[in-house]
Amino acid sequence: MISTVVNYYDILEVHQEVSAEEIKRSFRTLIKKYHPDIHGPNKLWAESKTKIIIQAYKTLFDSTTREQYDKLYSHHLQNSRTRRHTKREDIQTKDTGIHARVRLIFDDLLNGHARNAIENYERLSKDHADAEFLLHLKHRDYIDCKFLLAEAYEKLGQHEVAIEFYEFIYERGKDTHLAAEIKERIRNIYCRKLTRSAPPEKALGYYEKVLKLKLSKNENAFIYKKMAECYLKLKEYENALVHLKTALSLKPNLQGLSKIKTKLRQHIPNLNI
Repeated sequence: MISTVVNYYDILEVHQEVSAEEIKRSFRTLIKKYHPDIHGPNKLWAESKTKIIIQAYKTLFDSTTREQYDKLYSHHLQNSRTRRHTKREDIQTKDTGIHARVRLIFDDLLNGHARNAIENYERLSKDHADAEFLLHLKHRDYIDCKFLLAEAYEKLGQHEVAIEFYEFIYERGKDTHLAAEIKERIRNIYCRKLTRSAPPEKALGYYEKVLKLKLSKNENAFIYKKMAECYLKLKEYENALVHLKTALSLKPNLQGLSKIKTKLRQHIPNLNI
């Protein structure tokens, strides 16, 4: 039976108008990304993630089941809107307490209404600046709400805010069901978003934080290489050399080093790398 709750388009990271070929392309990418064999201690989490991806693909790739799903999910959304509208009226007329407002934020996040959730979250933050009001949720919901808020801010391009949520969850619950996903998102935001536009001294701080995630040797080699490039920009050639050597000790066949080596040879006599 096709689920009328899970948004399979979100699971496959595609929009609702995509072609079957685009669905297949995204499916193949995600299956490789979440394959249980590459997730070590988080194998059970990866298996669960893979199962829902496969279910989403089977449903949406076939034109018949996709049409059935679209109808059922549209009906589900309509019912959700009706329930949410009623709940909003109840909150506005009967209960303006923190608990009710927090539940509304969480419900909006669960139903894909990220902008509403963020607006209400920021409004509640102003009203109760000194309170950790999300603690009104149960522990599992609390973690999920933090994660969904981080995801919402990330999609809006507010990466500095998103990273604060991700790091909060990661530092307080490395064994949670979201740990592997959060670790990956922290790395991606720092390496692919924040460091790109940051001055070298600030980028170095970002890379230091990524190193604390205890990634693989190959990933750490890449980070040390990027740090060497930052030190070159700062004209700190000895530090650049130290980080380059560390990168090579982790991955001797590391590629893309010619420019770094050329630059270092111009400033460090008798350089032998």
